[in-house]
Amino acid sequence: MTKPDNSDNHELQPFTDAGISVGELSRRTGITTATINYYVRFGVLPAPRKTSKTRAVYPLHFERLITRIKELKAAGLNLNGIKQIINGDTNSALATVLPPEKTLPESQNASSGPILLPDFLKQSGLDDELYDELISAGLLRRPRTGPNGAPAHDRRDMAAAKSYARLTLAGIGYSVIQRHTEYNPLSKAEALFLAEHLNEATNFTEKTQPTSLVTAFDAIRRYLRNLELDDAFPSWRNP
Repeated sequence: MTKPDNSDNHELQPFTDAGISVGELSRRTGITTATINYYVRFGVLPAPRKTSKTRAVYPLHFERLITRIKELKAAGLNLNGIKQIINGDTNSALATVLPPEKTLPESQNASSGPILLPDFLKQSGLDDELYDELISAGLLRRPRTGPNGAPAHDRRDMAAAKSYARLTLAGIGYSVIQRHTEYNPLSKAEALFLAEHLNEATNFTEKTQPTSLVTAFDAIRRYLRNLELDDAFPSWRNP
């Protein structure tokens, strides 16, 4: 089994018994660190625990709070209204129009943090052999060091692993899957093109945060690729 890669721990090291860094909270929730800091200043989120002049630790339940903030924004509430609800204002008239708070299954809550290797293999559907082949080919990142020094992956790794498992379930052999390595230069070029978009952006609002722009970019690339696929494999949309 592949050993954890200790040279790239920046994504999994921020986990401590007391909480996580703002960068890790941003990665988990999909909102920028600037937005998180703004929520704290506005009073929507409570202040984190300061560990130095420039660093702070965010309790793990902040992820659930941010998920709730997203739900309330989707329901049409502004930040003033959300602040009342998050801070438990029982006199707020908004209580009658709130969507019910969503509770994630325990298994899904667990996957929001580091996913230990045995759980990763079980949940992804990869067998040991395919897992090792993907790691060796660079098609899946090596596990980083998670809690208690155990090898662990994150949610991005899980999404990719499930996709590889789905391809093999359809009967696609590893010899074809391995050819994704041939497109690494294309992936790098696309990443540079995306970075060019982000560098060009000057008007950042709630709807034009970098994460939203990445989603928009991905949608455009998927749309254009599917147009090409319509010609290359016309029946792909048929059940």
